Amino acid sequence: MSIWRTMLVAFIAVGLAQVGYAANIEVTPFYGYRFGGDLEDADTGESFDIDEAPAWGGIFNVKLSEMTQFEFYYSHQETELKPGDGLFAAERLFDLDVDYYHVGGTYIVSTGTWQPFVVGTVGATHLSPDASGADSLTRLSLGIGGGIRFVPSEHFGLYLAGRGLFTFVDSDTVIRIENGATTIRFHSDGFAQAELQAGLIFAF
Repeated sequence: MSIWRTMLVAFIAVGLAQVGYAANIEVTPFYGYRFGGDLEDADTGESFDIDEAPAWGGIFNVKLSEMTQFEFYYSHQETELKPGDGLFAAERLFDLDVDYYHVGGTYIVSTGTWQPFVVGTVGATHLSPDASGADSLTRLSLGIGGGIRFVPSEHFGLYLAGRGLFTFVDSDTVIRIENGATTIRFHSDGFAQAELQAGLIFAF
């Protein structure tokens, strides 16, 4: 995962370079819930679901103007991949970690104590199956969302938001498990997830 730490440092450096060291910086740890994510095997037509599960992460914002912010966004989910045939499908195939590493921007619709906002991001989705013989995958993804910030003081606030996240997956993407005995070759162009978030804003 060292490449992602390198990307984080680079993105933060770019944001700081845009506004100088006198910029206002916000750090927002959050906890939430993520759901959605349907996949189809191109060879068998069988469907698979990324199980809904809690998610947590952090947001790093650098103020560009009174209404705009540069954003780095990271979110982690520990979930499972399951067959998607009905409510009583078989148990999980394997555990799956889904991580989002995004950069983008936030537009604050109105300033004041209550601040509605919209956000758009682009970056990478990292899928890490916990299965024998399975390799991790990294694919391009996009995010869009919005919410409200409650900022009663200059250095502290509350954050409530929802995001839609779409990951691009081509038909050549393959997950092999159990030393190649089971192969899932994705058929869809991608999968979508939604995430609800609540966090604390710390401004510096």
